[in-house]
Amino acid sequence: MAKRKRPRPSKRRAVQEALGQLGGQASSRDVIAFLAGYGIQVSQGLVGRLKVAALKKSDALKLKQAKTDQMARQRRTKSIIKLPQRKTYWRGGW
Repeated sequence: MAKRKRPRPSKRRAVQEALGQLGGQASSRDVIAFLAGYGIQVSQGLVGRLKVAALKKSDALKLKQAKTDQMARQRRTKSIIKLPQRKTYWRGGW
């Protein structure tokens, strides 16, 4: 049985960490140059895809946070429960 090779870190994870260190506004070329210093070769398309995915994820989180804030505000305000008027079948003639 062959020996297992040590798992190497994924390029995707490396790009995500590089974007975290350089900032989300870093250009694809900056990220590629940064990772080349560590001996990791990535394409410009991969970096672009991951930047877009990160932006979508952050927008989704912001939207979810806004929705939970709105629901919390609604819970805090007490609304008056409207009940329909009762129908009286007794006409009051003794």
